[in-house]
Amino acid sequence: MNMKMAFHFGTDGVRGVIDRDFNEGLVAILAESTFRYWSRRYGLRRLLIGYDVRKKSRDYANVVASVAAEYGVDTIITERPTPTPVVAWYGSRFGFDLIIQITASHNPPIYNGFKVITSKGSPASDEDTSEIERLYGQEWQDIVRSVSSIRVVKPQLVDPGPQYVDHVINDVLKMFKPRNRLRVVVDPLFGTAINYTARILRELGMEVVEVHNNYDPNFGGRNPNPESENIHDTIQEVVGKGYDVGIAHDCDADRIAAVDPTHGYLSPNNVITIVLEHLVRRGVIRRGVVRAISTTHIVDSIASKYGIRVYEVPVGFKHSVKHLISGDAEVAGEESSGLAYSWHVPDKDGIYTAALLTMIASEQGSLVNVFDEIIKEYGKSFYRRVDVPLNNGKDFVIRSREVIVERLHNIGSIRQVITIDGVKVVFSDNSWILIRGSGTEPKLRIYAEAFSEDRLNQMVDYAVSLIRSLGLKP
Repeated sequence: MNMKMAFHFGTDGVRGVIDRDFNEGLVAILAESTFRYWSRRYGLRRLLIGYDVRKKSRDYANVVASVAAEYGVDTIITERPTPTPVVAWYGSRFGFDLIIQITASHNPPIYNGFKVITSKGSPASDEDTSEIERLYGQEWQDIVRSVSSIRVVKPQLVDPGPQYVDHVINDVLKMFKPRNRLRVVVDPLFGTAINYTARILRELGMEVVEVHNNYDPNFGGRNPNPESENIHDTIQEVVGKGYDVGIAHDCDADRIAAVDPTHGYLSPNNVITIVLEHLVRRGVIRRGVVRAISTTHIVDSIASKYGIRVYEVPVGFKHSVKHLISGDAEVAGEESSGLAYSWHVPDKDGIYTAALLTMIASEQGSLVNVFDEIIKEYGKSFYRRVDVPLNNGKDFVIRSREVIVERLHNIGSIRQVITIDGVKVVFSDNSWILIRGSGTEPKLRIYAEAFSEDRLNQMVDYAVSLIRSLGLKP
């Protein structure tokens, strides 16, 4: 390995196809570049390494540990595949200077990735990841030489699970009390959440069945993302067999979706509004909430009702972190992921959110009642996302921004245009549409929300035709 390898930190780390553009050599270079930067900028004495269930994840984690050994860093690695939020919480709670998680989160099975997490448990900032890239650009020859022959080490192992589980149970019981013993199906989707959410809910008094609970790097032939098409059998279990709640996670358990027997699939947007409403009622949220630009505007309606501020940020939790750490806001939400909490760890945690959501449902009688109340108070919104395969989607949107806005005038009176991430148009009827390039995959994403299905479909269909007219084929 004596050639310069290219890498770029996207929305949440570096990701690539295993053995094609993501391999042991790249992991070694990422580790060496990150350690050089981190030791110079912040100091690096203690390192925690976690990994998910994907092909070669443990091997890549061992490569990171071997590179760290050359620095004399006190390195600990999780003894088995571990959720990203668990690794982040443990690392921040027990004084690690840096946390590396080997994961591609919700991406298809052919992907893996390298995620940098700070001592606070937050994703590394754009400034830090840009500096890591810059350092590699300047020192790549020496970095390549340094990792050309690394000795294999056997670092100390740790299981952060028991302490994390105890923490979540104690935290949630301070806010909500279980009153009804609900029947719950938990679907980890063959990923790292196995025996985390299910165990927590059992200890909180729920009757729990855990499905898809064996580690599988192929995820049962589906994508490890808890969208409705990937958990159809779990939805059928809840709707058809008398369960009260269904919970599903992605591969590294930072994401969440839910199911109730009446409404069926509840998206992260729905989960966000339920949890936010009840945390504000309890006085847990007093200052503000962070909402990614792609997230439901029901968040704004809740905030307006209770007099708290909304901070709108680009997609990617690293953009929410500054508001959580500074104390501007207590909670951050993102439509594709879920929620993060300033008092817990400043990154999304699907397991913690699952515990909160289930306890809210238990306390209020049922998840159906809780979501019906949201609809009655704020209206029923309809939400849709369409992905279009496209390399350099961000550049495309920047080039096409003016014509996109001009053409969108054809489907409604525009109240606001937002360009912090792609281009978002808010119409006078409170519907909105967002077009942005993905930061994790070669795709252009179209998001839309409206208060009728007809309006939603009109906006999405028009946006797809607009993209086609600009030279792209969805």
